[in-house]
Amino acid sequence: MTSPVEREAEGLVGDGAARVAVVVPNFNKAKTLRACLESVLGQSLAPVEVVVVDDASTDGSREIVAEFPVRLVVQSVNRGPAAARNVGVASCSAPLVFFVDSDTALASDAIEAAVGILRGGVGVGMVQGIYAPEPLFDDGPVEAYRVAFEHFWRRRSVGRPRAATLFAASLIRREVFTATGGFDERLRTGEDTEFGTRMPRQWRLVVTDRVVTRHDDVDRFLPFVREQFGFATDTPMVMLRAGRRRNAGNGMRVNAISPTGLVFSGLGLLTLPLVPFQPWLLPVWALLVVASAVPSHRFLRFTWRIRGAGFAAYATGMHLLLYVLAVLGTGVGTLRVAYALARGSAR
Repeated sequence: MTSPVEREAEGLVGDGAARVAVVVPNFNKAKTLRACLESVLGQSLAPVEVVVVDDASTDGSREIVAEFPVRLVVQSVNRGPAAARNVGVASCSAPLVFFVDSDTALASDAIEAAVGILRGGVGVGMVQGIYAPEPLFDDGPVEAYRVAFEHFWRRRSVGRPRAATLFAASLIRREVFTATGGFDERLRTGEDTEFGTRMPRQWRLVVTDRVVTRHDDVDRFLPFVREQFGFATDTPMVMLRAGRRRNAGNGMRVNAISPTGLVFSGLGLLTLPLVPFQPWLLPVWALLVVASAVPSHRFLRFTWRIRGAGFAAYATGMHLLLYVLAVLGTGVGTLRVAYALARGSAR
């Protein structure tokens, strides 16, 4: 039987109920914020605290928060999701913290399922959910592709010892968050993955499909391109920092797409400019394009199954574009790392 002190460390009180604080970082998500907070307050295991950290929104988000019995923390300048999450943790006191992104809506049993896994596993420091295969609001094929892909590859992370860390729907012990050092506020993207590279080895990260959230993802083409290119440019620096840490044993799997596909995509990019001068290279380039898609055949079959052949064809084109953005972004990010190393500023 656990002592009162041990029970408090586990986030338990009195009859064994869990004491969970929910932290919601928000920046200009008025479209989804109401659905998000409704899902948080409608949980089968109610949180004891709900903190919304508004990161200098300009879209009426704060008026929406005022409709709910939650605590609002307002930042006067936009500092990014890493800083907002750190402020949220500092603004609550419960020993268990559940992070929810303001453009998501949790399944009604998400917190209860996460707490059950945390309490039932030895050395579990964090429980990470996955996205549902359908978006929170269906705004077209770009979003449908993004949500389907996010669901597919994160679903494949279930049960694996390493996975890219996702804080859209994750429960973590406060002591683990503190020991990790919180989020790196210098990062605007990839901050959740970078956090996972510092999580101490003695704590396990469990990815589960029992904790599910619906996501309202990017739904326009150019914002999609900018987002994916930006993430790819940040990845080399994240990996460099992770490689310098002896305890980087959690959250290290940052490659959502196949390395083989990346290689073929890179070769295809190098070949394409030569085709007008060497027409015989056209079939070689076409073969490289096909080879880029082959490693993702399971995902493409998945898109066919959930939305039909037309969507699968569209997803194939978007996926090839994703590989191209990954190759270009990684190249730019690698140059940035080289420059930072030359200046001695890559910490």
